[in-house]
Amino acid sequence: MRKLLLLVLIFVSAVSVSFSQPLDTLYKKGNDAIRSNNFETALSYFNIIVKKNPGESSAYNSIGFIYLMMKNYDNAIENFNKAIDLDSNYERAYSNRGTTYLLKNDVENAYKDLNKALSIEPKDLIALNSLGTLYGYLSKVNEAIEIFNRAEEIDPMAVDTYWNRGALYMNLDKYEEALVDANKAINANPSIAKSYYFRGTIYKYLKKYNEAMEDYKKALDLDSSDGEIYIRRGILYLAMGEYKLAVDDMEYGLKLKPELKEDKTVSDYLKEAKGKLK
Repeated sequence: MRKLLLLVLIFVSAVSVSFSQPLDTLYKKGNDAIRSNNFETALSYFNIIVKKNPGESSAYNSIGFIYLMMKNYDNAIENFNKAIDLDSNYERAYSNRGTTYLLKNDVENAYKDLNKALSIEPKDLIALNSLGTLYGYLSKVNEAIEIFNRAEEIDPMAVDTYWNRGALYMNLDKYEEALVDANKAINANPSIAKSYYFRGTIYKYLKKYNEAMEDYKKALDLDSSDGEIYIRRGILYLAMGEYKLAVDDMEYGLKLKPELKEDKTVSDYLKEAKGKLK
């Protein structure tokens, strides 16, 4: 772990920038780092921006978003607050803060922020998707589906809407409806691993194991670094009676995503697969 941290620090240091660079250059480099999931690097750029110009509300919003992606929700909210203090009509900061509150299970504040964002910009897809998810969490299914339908009308190519509405259908055991959304996500953008992983999981619940296996393999072809896909494929192998393959996949997935070792469902599946090997 110390060696990994050192490598990260060296990388951040190697791409550090001077205050002489224009803000647009810093924004571009910071956003490029976000897209590459180099969050520490991205922070270094946006922190320089706010030191250069403390009135940059969009930079605070970007810092908040980075912390959100890092699951550091308190720091995320702190920076979204700064963005909103500088611009009380900053719609994206409200939708981002509302999403963060939702992830913290703070339903009341999430509801307020997401509706505030939509009062400023009714077509804010982040706010719509988060609000739909919030309604689903509250078991307000009709309201949730109505919100997701609005999001689809605004942008039929936004795969997040299909994932979120499909997940709602899955929670209701409506797997055929979920499958329709998974197919829409793949048609909108065939190059995203998560969509195949999502559809594979639906096929697994439908006991269409061959189709599920094909989708998990396609997902791993697109992103072999996602531990959750290996774990899901391991669970599928378990259902198919391939116990050695199940153990191998789940253990490898946990190496890639060690935080899932605390997930009781995953540990129970792994324990079951190992028991079948004896």
